[in-house]
Amino acid sequence: MNLDHANTTVILGTVLCGLIAYFILYRLYFHPLAKFPGPKLAAFHIYEGYYDVVKKGQYIFEIGKMHQKYGPIVRIGPNEVHILDAEYYEVLYAQTNNKVDKYHWFYSMLGNPQATFPTINSDVHRLRRNTLAPFFSIAAVSKIEPQINLLVSRLADRMATCAKEDTVIPLFYAYRCMTVDMISEYAFGKQLGLLDRKDWGKSFYSAWRALWELSGIIRQIPVIMDIFDAMPRWVLQIVSPGALEVLDMKDATDAQMAAILDTDPKVYGERTYPTVMWEVAHSDILPPEEKTFRRLATDANSILAAGFETTGNVLTLMTYLVLQHNDIHERLKNELKDAIPDENAIPSWQVLEKLPLLSGIVKESFRMAVGAFSRLPRVNPKESVQYKHWTIPAGTAIGMSNLFISMSPDIFPSPTTFDPDRWGTPNSPERRRLERHLHPFGKGSRMCIAPNMAYAELYLTIATIVRRFPNLRIWETSERDMEYVHDYFAGMARHENNGLQVKIG
Repeated sequence: MNLDHANTTVILGTVLCGLIAYFILYRLYFHPLAKFPGPKLAAFHIYEGYYDVVKKGQYIFEIGKMHQKYGPIVRIGPNEVHILDAEYYEVLYAQTNNKVDKYHWFYSMLGNPQATFPTINSDVHRLRRNTLAPFFSIAAVSKIEPQINLLVSRLADRMATCAKEDTVIPLFYAYRCMTVDMISEYAFGKQLGLLDRKDWGKSFYSAWRALWELSGIIRQIPVIMDIFDAMPRWVLQIVSPGALEVLDMKDATDAQMAAILDTDPKVYGERTYPTVMWEVAHSDILPPEEKTFRRLATDANSILAAGFETTGNVLTLMTYLVLQHNDIHERLKNELKDAIPDENAIPSWQVLEKLPLLSGIVKESFRMAVGAFSRLPRVNPKESVQYKHWTIPAGTAIGMSNLFISMSPDIFPSPTTFDPDRWGTPNSPERRRLERHLHPFGKGSRMCIAPNMAYAELYLTIATIVRRFPNLRIWETSERDMEYVHDYFAGMARHENNGLQVKIG
């Protein structure tokens, strides 16, 4: 009996070893992408896992090194290639005639694909996006512009109080307080009140940062958040305090969504601008299965994240770069003084975007902030894709990172230099040429849904802050504090100190 058991174990072990060997050999030598340039180890997800989990969001930088060695197209995963070719970006992402999906394995890092942004299937995404898009048009943003101005004024008033008290302003967090309160007001009809918090919303940011830092391991082990969710709180506090913060944040968003659904509709009917999630919940476009509490809460969480971090990040970098370059700071102060005689009467963002230097600063800040560092892979499930002499099989994930375009010396000479003048004047041929390669919001039908809102917040905020506080200066902030060293979908700086800090006077 023991002999039979031993034989069975040997047979099963042999079969298992044979299957593993077949799997490895297939990935390395017989897979349709085996002929593509790239390191052999990229045939296995664990290769990416090493750079993104162990080395903390470093795979995108490793991909850059691959291109230096192998050329414009490289295999970066078992079923994924990356292309570095600025002229091909629009070809890949503006495939309006094809039903192109997102790559499920990659976007699992963002959690539940019930949210609009990480939706995998192109048809489902189109339905969800068509529901949200009207709330972020230029006309819609114009309706909420007074609310943006109120929040910017509240931020400026708190900064003025700090100036009187001669205290440091943690602008990294302060900007995010404002953008959180703005998107929560618009999405939920109620601000989260971060601008009033004594800690400038540090705990709120800490929860989101914990989620972003978990993104690499979530992609490798998608069920890990479900495992964390099932753990008792005291166990999770020991195992992963960051995961506990993430789950608490999710519960808070769920509560916001539940409150919206329980509110008397008359409340929303009396407002001068819509409440996005209430409108989505009562949309005639979406079928009932798209209006379940879980899907709506998931979408709300995604909108909150997208609505605060990207804009907060660009504002932080832009302010730092302007203050770091005294000549540009002086020129901007003069331009704004001429355009805004009364510092308490800020023009519309659509007026501000016509100012030559200010608009050049915004464009240059978007370029240097990059937007998504990640490669945004797409999958054409039915047709092969041609890139030069390479035929990429149907079903292959194809991605391109905007990082390599934004920092291309061929397009933007001296790309690490902050040079707003490279953008020329609004509508000039030079600006139009460079704008072809400016992709902070992505491109095509899957691009970010709210560029108009982002531009409105950026123009109104930087104009107000620079105009009201001409003596604003950097305080105990180094280039190391501002350097993007992690790819957690967006590029992120080290989370060691307080990021950008300033004083007034």
